[in-house]
Amino acid sequence: MERAFNPLGQLVHAKNAHKYGVVYTCPCCGARVFKAEGRVQSAHFRHERGQGSERCELYVQRLSGSSHLHDYSLMISRPFITFEPLERDWELFITFPYLTPSQAMQCDVHHLHFKIKCNEMNSFISSAQLWPNSSENKLWIVPKQGYSFSFATRKDEKCYEKLGLFWPEYIKGFQNHTYLFRPINQSFCMIEPRELSLSDTFYMMSRKKIEFPREMDVTPLNQKYGWFAYKIRLPFLLAEPLIEWFRQFGYDLKPPYYYLDIVAPSVFGRKGEAMLIGTGKCRIQISFRDFQLQKYSLVHIQPDYTSREYPLSSSYVDIILHKKGFHTFYIKKHEGKMLHLFYDPNANPCFSERLESGVVADQRTLALCEEKSILKYTTVSVTDPLLFPYWIKEKNRFARELSQGGEFFHPSVEKLFIPGVWAFDFSAQEMRDLAHPDWRKVLLAYMQLEQTKCCWISNEQYRFLEFLLQDVGDKMLRAKLAYYVKTYRNKVPKIVKEFIDGRRSS
Repeated sequence: MERAFNPLGQLVHAKNAHKYGVVYTCPCCGARVFKAEGRVQSAHFRHERGQGSERCELYVQRLSGSSHLHDYSLMISRPFITFEPLERDWELFITFPYLTPSQAMQCDVHHLHFKIKCNEMNSFISSAQLWPNSSENKLWIVPKQGYSFSFATRKDEKCYEKLGLFWPEYIKGFQNHTYLFRPINQSFCMIEPRELSLSDTFYMMSRKKIEFPREMDVTPLNQKYGWFAYKIRLPFLLAEPLIEWFRQFGYDLKPPYYYLDIVAPSVFGRKGEAMLIGTGKCRIQISFRDFQLQKYSLVHIQPDYTSREYPLSSSYVDIILHKKGFHTFYIKKHEGKMLHLFYDPNANPCFSERLESGVVADQRTLALCEEKSILKYTTVSVTDPLLFPYWIKEKNRFARELSQGGEFFHPSVEKLFIPGVWAFDFSAQEMRDLAHPDWRKVLLAYMQLEQTKCCWISNEQYRFLEFLLQDVGDKMLRAKLAYYVKTYRNKVPKIVKEFIDGRRSS
């Protein structure tokens, strides 16, 4: 088997998979698989002994040519249970996979139609609901131990087989006392107890009321069907007691994946896979993909193969290299991106040309080997298509990979970085020029008005604000500002109130 799903629901090729520390599942039967490779055979996934079938191999081969690999319901190709919040209320659904465009065409051309019944809920779902443009491919359910499916007629079953669908006739339901629902492709999907990496927000259901650690941001939802439900937001700093707390419910939080970047010196060359530096004093930055550990250790392997360990609690560490040769750094007992340096005091690494990063701040393109900390006033833009796998770190949120370029408003962006290569840190400076305000910052303040403290202005001040908008040169920006000004009218952000008072007093 060439491909399997990782804990995030992403289809991963065996050659790019990790052999240890990550749980992979078969896209067809859902059983656990592991990576195997040898001298003769290339990397592949293999089922545990006694599990899997020939159908799994055939299914994965068919899946590899699919044009909808980013649709989780299509990737797992079987019904799954989802949690849908409605403010303090919530509902459960069995969500069915969409039909592929070719399957939908077969239904249309050959007049195929099938109807599947959920026996426990006595409700039906038909092929017409499973077309690619349909969002109604789900059945409302209540918590039960399992759900079985059957066809209304034998004719429906033949249509089902002609379309090459291999959904199971039974799926497990709520057999344990606690369940987590993780966001996967805009749906909160049930996750069985196992090792997993959690995102910043998820939902939890339990048969009993739960006492949560203080560092977790928890919002209780309505109690229904004899179950308690909670909306949970995890802190960015992951402490050991929090990991132990999850363990009592059968969930092992996977240690976060890390990246090591060299911050200083800012110019270096290459020697094989290592970075060539000419100074013995260097600064290393540690970035975590999902969480940041409270305590961790950096291991330094020196040219004579002796090692040294640095207990850390911050994102930076200053290292002094004394010996010429290769130096390797990694985080102890965690999987991630190692850093390889070659120190030569006689080396003079330099670049003959400017390496542009594709990051634009204040209409200025940033270079990989020049700027490290940027004073940012308005927006940051990342070109599309991306030349490197950029990650963005926003305030109070976990770092995420940028799938496409775009603009990001201040003050949301803290850092843009290329894992294992480079990082741009952004610092803010307040705009105090009352004659020429930062209108993009004003727009951002309006967008965040519902979550921040507001001020009130008079009708005369409102008309004065409308007059000032005529001086905004960017037509698109002026249109967006006009929309928010008319929507909120006399209700304005604090920055607008201070600006108007300052202009009128002067």
